[in-house]
Amino acid sequence: MNIKASRLFNILLVLMVVLASACAGDSSSSSSKNGDSSSSKKEYNDEVVVHQLSDPTGLHPTNTSDAGATEIKRLLFQRLLEYGQDLNLLPLLASEMPTVEKTANGGMIIDYKLRKEATWDDGKPITAEDVVFSYKCIRNPKVDAASTRPYFEFISEMKTYPDDPYRVTMIADQVNFLWDHITGTDIVIFPKHKYDPNGESDKFTFEQIASGDKSIIESPENIKFTDRFNNIKYQREEIYGSGPYELVEWNTDQNVILKRKQNWWGDKMTGTNMYLEKGPNIVKYQTVNDRTTALTAAKGGELDILAPLRPRDWVEDIPKSDKIQDNFNKFQPPYLYYSFIGMNTRDPKLSDKNVRKALSHLVDVELVNEKLLYNMAQRVVGPIHPTSPDYHKSLEMYDYSIEKAKQILKDAGWADTDGNGIIDKVINGKKTDFKIEFNYNQGNDTRKNVGLILKESARQAGIEIDVIPMEWSVMSERLKANQVKMWYGAWVFDPRPSAPKQIWHTTSYGGGSNYTGFGTAETDNLIDQIEKEIDPAARKKLYHKWQEILHDEAAYIFLFTADNLMLVHNRFDKSSVVESARNPGYNVLSLKPAAGYSSTLN
Repeated sequence: MNIKASRLFNILLVLMVVLASACAGDSSSSSSKNGDSSSSKKEYNDEVVVHQLSDPTGLHPTNTSDAGATEIKRLLFQRLLEYGQDLNLLPLLASEMPTVEKTANGGMIIDYKLRKEATWDDGKPITAEDVVFSYKCIRNPKVDAASTRPYFEFISEMKTYPDDPYRVTMIADQVNFLWDHITGTDIVIFPKHKYDPNGESDKFTFEQIASGDKSIIESPENIKFTDRFNNIKYQREEIYGSGPYELVEWNTDQNVILKRKQNWWGDKMTGTNMYLEKGPNIVKYQTVNDRTTALTAAKGGELDILAPLRPRDWVEDIPKSDKIQDNFNKFQPPYLYYSFIGMNTRDPKLSDKNVRKALSHLVDVELVNEKLLYNMAQRVVGPIHPTSPDYHKSLEMYDYSIEKAKQILKDAGWADTDGNGIIDKVINGKKTDFKIEFNYNQGNDTRKNVGLILKESARQAGIEIDVIPMEWSVMSERLKANQVKMWYGAWVFDPRPSAPKQIWHTTSYGGGSNYTGFGTAETDNLIDQIEKEIDPAARKKLYHKWQEILHDEAAYIFLFTADNLMLVHNRFDKSSVVESARNPGYNVLSLKPAAGYSSTLN
C-alpha cells in the first residue's frame, strides 16, 4: 500500500470511529431519558407458557374441580367474589360485597348486586337470571357435579327482581359460617342462553330442584336438560364464560391454549382489582408429564412458569444451571395444600381401622422428608392446614415402626399361614393374601418413590404392595368411582376455614370427593354442626373432636405441607408475579414485561 493510500485509509478509519461514537452518544442520551431504547429491547411473543403435569380433566363450568382445571377455568369464567393477594374476599362479578341477615327461623338472607358493566362475549349483560341458572345447575342431582354440590345444600330459595335484573337474593334455611366464601367463590357464573339455548331448565324452578322433588328430578324434561348439559362438548369444545380468555386449542396430552379476548368487558375496568388486569395475549398450558423433562424444557426456553417444583430440583439442579440462573426468578410463597396416602375403607382388606393404623406405622415419613423432600416439608397430622387455629396440633403422629405394625396386624388376625411370606386372613369365607395396589399419577417421581419406600416396609411386615402409575384423568375417574385401593394424593384448598363436607361426609361418597368411603353418623353430625356454628371458639372444639376421630380411624395417612417452589421467566417483571399462598401461587393477569423486554402480539 503506498503512503497516500495509507493516509486515506487512516482518515476514513478515524471518520468511522467518530461516527460510531456519535451514534453511541445519541443512543446513550436517548436511553438516559427514556430508559432502554426500543431498538435495544429484547422482543418476545406476548404469551406465557405454563407447565402442567397432565391435562385438566375438563373445563366444564360445574363438572370439573381438579386443581389443573380450576386454574385454567379462572381465566375462562368468573365468580361473584374472588380472593385478593391478601387472601381477603373482593367483588368480581358482584359490584360490592354481599350483605347478610339472619332470619327468625334460623336461616340467612344473602343479597348480591351485580356489576352492570359485566357482559357475555356476545354483548348480552350478565344478570341475576344467569346466577340463578348457574346455581340451579349445581344443585341438580342429575348434573355431574357431585364433588361440589354438598356445599350448596343450605340454600333453599333464590329471588330475582323484575325491576332490577342486577340483584339476586339467596335464602338459606340454616346458617352456614362460610356463606360468603361458598356463594361467592365456589361456583363460576355461566350464561344461561348458551348452556340452555332452548330454555329447557325453565320448566322447573330452583326451589323445586333444591327440594329434591323426585317428580321434577326424574322428569323427562330434567333428564333431557341434564343429558345435554353434561355432554362432553362443554368440557373442551364449547366453553362460554365472562373471563378475559377464550379456549382456542386443546391438543390432548400436549397443551391447552387460551387467547385473550378482543373488546373484553373488563378492559374498561383495568386497575379495579387483580382479576381485571390485561394479561398476556396467549396463555399456553404445556403438558409435560415428567418433571425432569419439564425442567430441561425450561432450560431450553420452552417453558416460562414451573410450579410446584420438586425440592431435589430446587436444591441440587437449579443452583447448578446457568440457564435457569440467568433466565428465571425464584419464588417460594406458602402453599395451601396437604399430601396424604388415601385408603379405601370399604375394601375388605382395609375396612378394619387397625389394619389402616398398621399401614400408617409403615410409612417412614422422616426418611421421605430427608431423602425426597430435602427436609423442606412440614409433616401434618390432619386435613386442616397448620397455619389455621383449628389445626389439632396436639394429636400424636404415627411413628415409623415395622414391629408395631406387625403386632397390630397379628392382633387383627393376619398371619402367614402358608409360609409364602405374605400374611393372610379368611375374609368372607375365603383365605385372602394381603396384596394391594398403590397408585400415583404418572410422571410424579416423588410419589412413585414414596410408594417404593412403603413397598419395602410393607414387605417386611408381610404385605405385598404393587406400585403402579396411572394417567391422571384415568386415576381421577377411578377415584370418583371408588375403584382405587391405596393412592398418593394431595388437596389444594382456598384460604378459608376448612369445609369438610366435600371430602369427608358420607353424602360425598359415590361420585363426590369422599374417595375413601369413610364416614359415620358421628362424623357426619360433627361436619353438619361445623357448617352451622358461627362462634369460632365453639367451632374449634368441633373441628378438634372431628380430627381426633379421623386420626383414630386412619382413613388417610397424612403426610406433608410445604412452600410452593416456583420458577418464572425473568422477561416478566419480578414485581408483577403477585405471589400468593393460593394455588397456583401467582396471577397470570398481572404479568408485565420486565425492563429491557418488549412483547409483541403473536
